[in-house]
Amino acid sequence: MITKSVNAIFLSDVHLQDSSSVKARLVIRFLDEVVSRYSHLFILGDLFDVWPGTDGHLAKKFRPVLSSLRNLTERGCEIHYIEGNHDFCLGPFFRESLGIQVHEKQFLGNLGGHRVLMLHGDLGNPKQHSYRVLRKVLRSAPVQLFRRMIPGQMVFDIGRKTSRMSREYQGPINERRESTIREIYRDSARQLWAEGFDTVIMGHTHIPDEMISIVANRTRRYFNLGDWVKNFTYLEFDGINFYTKRHPVVAQ
Repeated sequence: MITKSVNAIFLSDVHLQDSSSVKARLVIRFLDEVVSRYSHLFILGDLFDVWPGTDGHLAKKFRPVLSSLRNLTERGCEIHYIEGNHDFCLGPFFRESLGIQVHEKQFLGNLGGHRVLMLHGDLGNPKQHSYRVLRKVLRSAPVQLFRRMIPGQMVFDIGRKTSRMSREYQGPINERRESTIREIYRDSARQLWAEGFDTVIMGHTHIPDEMISIVANRTRRYFNLGDWVKNFTYLEFDGINFYTKRHPVVAQ
């Protein structure tokens, strides 16, 4: 648990597919030039579009991004990585080689007097029962053992096709659907407020959001980080307050 005074960047749902695209170069520059000025970086999942368990192929494919993350930790930036639904089973590589603290489901920190709960958000909709089963299966020891028996390139290609099919199946998010998703996650945040958390931060929906309310005489906050697919949003904490920021780029 973090108790000392910090300033931090919170980022999620970048969905990197390689290390050479315009977006990948933008992320590397963001890490090197912006995040390097902060004491902490919190990655709330889906930094990578496909990472179903660490292997040599993925470590090589995303080496420039991973090198930037390692440079940050070597310079004293404390990085916490909450696994998402696209990147999980990160394993010892992230902890031992990159110096990143990995959290399977959530992370609780005390930031500037705020009791902050951070989670990717893929469990934010309580009605998605089938997804919860799939989540457990993909992370299970038998499935991970089988994955390690398949060439890394093949696993990555399957993951990309599955990810694309999932997006096509879900279809575009129109205004009505966006409003419904936003309210589902706000309800989840309210429930977590009732458990005593002051600030709840999630990602997953790709919909930037912010809600502030007074509960039990305390200011409660909920933030959704949005994404770097369409919105290019992230959250900043200056040691006292939180601010939603938007990177000044157009999605490529």
